[in-house]
Amino acid sequence: MKKLSLLAALFAMIVLGSCNKDEGTDNNGGGDNPPADTKGVVVNELMTKDHNGLVYVDGQGDASDWVELYNAGDKDIDIAGYFLADDGKDADPASLWEIPSGNAAATTVKAGKYLVIVFGAADASGNDMDGIVNDTIFCPKGLSTKKDKAVALFDANKKLVDESEDFTAGGPFGALADDKSLGRESDGSDSWKVFDTPTPGAKNQ
Repeated sequence: MKKLSLLAALFAMIVLGSCNKDEGTDNNGGGDNPPADTKGVVVNELMTKDHNGLVYVDGQGDASDWVELYNAGDKDIDIAGYFLADDGKDADPASLWEIPSGNAAATTVKAGKYLVIVFGAADASGNDMDGIVNDTIFCPKGLSTKKDKAVALFDANKKLVDESEDFTAGGPFGALADDKSLGRESDGSDSWKVFDTPTPGAKNQ
């Protein structure tokens, strides 16, 4: 009986130890790990001056700036309630623009796919387009190599998720030229380059 009791006690210790280990490695909370729902989304490509209307021509007849997000993870991510800034990671929290909620079809970045956001478009009356129209996200901020610096994405708690490279004269590539895009050399990679042929919503190459 004593041997059986000892074996039972050892078994209980092993089981409890395994449970505690599993609880300590939960990726959904604590530590330095980002929240699970922010993993994988990066600012992948952007354009500060598009004369060709690659993504959107607004109600004034002007081609709009745009930013492409890419989901490098293996799960779809809804970025509704996240925030964007055109001054990079050090932007004033009060200046962040919130991505609208209520249309998951428009705000979900599917695993391995892209989501393109239009910046600085105006309607036929000249008013800034702000929100979701026909499943397209419109940020009222335009992108300028003289007034802005980099595009940053923040989560719902205003914690930085990702930031683009600096696209101004002070950046590593100088001020981004008209009709060229700044993007990661390959989708989700750490290296950036200037593309002569932008690829909004498609593979960087």
